[in-house]
Amino acid sequence: MSKQNELHQADLSHLTVSQMTPEQRAEMRRRFETFMKEMVGLPAPAAPARPANVRKWVPGMKA
Repeated sequence: MSKQNELHQADLSHLTVSQMTPEQRAEMRRRFETFMKEMVGLPAPAAPARPANVRKWVPGMKA
């Protein structure tokens, strides 16, 4: 395996940015940019529909 491919497949989650080599930081930046490109195309989640006739509960009052 090439060094580039090993870095592409490496788990970097246990490292802080200050512990990473410049190559590892560049890989993290590349992964983030790829993630953001995929997220831009997705629609925003819609808020759940609420029933129109919700009444406040009052203790002792019959419905």
